[in-house]
Amino acid sequence: MRILLTNDDGYFAEGIVKLALALAEEHEVIVSAPAGERSGAGHALTFNRTLKWTEVSPDEMLLTDGKGRRIPFHAVHGSPADAVKFALEYIYRDEKFDLVVSGINSVLNIGSDIIYSGTFGAAEEGSVLGVPAVAVSTVASDGGYDLAARFVKENLPALYAATSPFVTVNVNIPSGRAEKIKGVAVVPLGLRRYNDWYEHDGKEGYELFGSPGDCSADAEDTDCKLSDLGYITVTPVRVLCTDDGSLEKIGGTEWKL
Repeated sequence: MRILLTNDDGYFAEGIVKLALALAEEHEVIVSAPAGERSGAGHALTFNRTLKWTEVSPDEMLLTDGKGRRIPFHAVHGSPADAVKFALEYIYRDEKFDLVVSGINSVLNIGSDIIYSGTFGAAEEGSVLGVPAVAVSTVASDGGYDLAARFVKENLPALYAATSPFVTVNVNIPSGRAEKIKGVAVVPLGLRRYNDWYEHDGKEGYELFGSPGDCSADAEDTDCKLSDLGYITVTPVRVLCTDDGSLEKIGGTEWKL
């Protein structure tokens, strides 16, 4: 496969480096990622300023694939979705990619996290542009990235098969320690509420802080619940997310002009 690899932590982040090395053993890998850390950027694109792009020097990223070829790295000075869009529609506009993979993120992106996640937003941009896409996240503080990179490499055919037009596959590995993983669950998104608060920074603004809450409000097995129990979760997510039930419910409404 020819794979475009991206993330929201920056082209230099350990997660993307580990994933690039793992996938490049058997596939052609090209990296296009933000020039800096852009967590929480969602699916934002740059419209209000000039977008800059840097081809990273081979002396900075001395990474090679299974055949000894250098893995190309590109740093896009914008959002994670910018990095994907710019690569597909400018840098490699006349070339074809089989898959976009975004990650490995250093924390999980489960349930409603995908609304805010730059990791997921970058992958979803691939889906929007017609390239199958997968987003990958783990808890890097609990065992690192090796398990997640190995999981993606070994299961790439299955993950690719799970994609379809305008669907992004969201993968979360709740630990980097194999002994903590109970299995793999293919489940819908859940809803994890956070305990958030703002604090004044002592200067002229406020900072958002928070900690994950539980997902007890979920009425069924979801990625949130199963991840808490130690399962790797795999969730196909539609880009075109119209709610059919509500659409039918309000379809006969007489609207006032």
